[in-house]
Amino acid sequence: MLSAEQIQANWDRYIKVITESLSKERTDILLPFLEKYQDRMMMMPASSKNWHHSAFTGGYTDHVLRVYDCAIKLYNIWGEMGGDLSTYTLEEMKFAALFHDLGKMGQQEGEYYQPNDSQWHIDKLGQIYKFNTDIPAMKVPERSLFILQEIGCKVTQNEFITIKIHDGLYDESNKFYFMSGQKETKLRSHLPLLMHQADHMAAQIEFELWNNSLGEVPKQKLSKPKNASKGDKTLRTAKKIDASNNPKLAEATLDVIDSFFKD
Repeated sequence: MLSAEQIQANWDRYIKVITESLSKERTDILLPFLEKYQDRMMMMPASSKNWHHSAFTGGYTDHVLRVYDCAIKLYNIWGEMGGDLSTYTLEEMKFAALFHDLGKMGQQEGEYYQPNDSQWHIDKLGQIYKFNTDIPAMKVPERSLFILQEIGCKVTQNEFITIKIHDGLYDESNKFYFMSGQKETKLRSHLPLLMHQADHMAAQIEFELWNNSLGEVPKQKLSKPKNASKGDKTLRTAKKIDASNNPKLAEATLDVIDSFFKD
């Protein structure tokens, strides 16, 4: 969970990054749109289930900023390892990171996530939010692109493909892009791979943060001594024997076992 101060700080940084990263032509379109829907976008989650990632108030902005930060670091790693950074611009990468999940806001006339009114689903499935069935069904990446074109914000081909397939092979329809059978149809840029890695990394980190916040201590499996001999194993087995569970166990045998533990 985030405090009110953290939610506001995240939103302020989100707007600042957009203002500093994108061209004026696009910020003139995006900033008024974001201001119009600020209350919704500032407070909405990034997913519906608590064990998924950032399924809490303010989770969307928190997730997008984490993806953005991961993408910046991965961009540097791709460059250091010899990746061809000339196939896309830094603005294209930042734009894709900042708006890859825009579709999670829903339609302009209807939000995507709604508080779940079923306590059973919350308790048993961790489904904190439910999906708004009053708006048309659409995959998040495709809704992101739909909203961008709806408000008149142009996207480049690199940005379009990156946003479209940033879920990687979690979406089977992306196989065409990720599992090409010939060199002519392979991705011309590693940007979609970078963005998928950044998104996957952020989501996994958010799961771990949630899991660690539960305060559960994993059960430790008792291990046998490293230098255990056959005699040690025999003694441990003997200690487990319960005469009440073995009515036919001879008295003489019990006497022998008892002798093992006498001083």
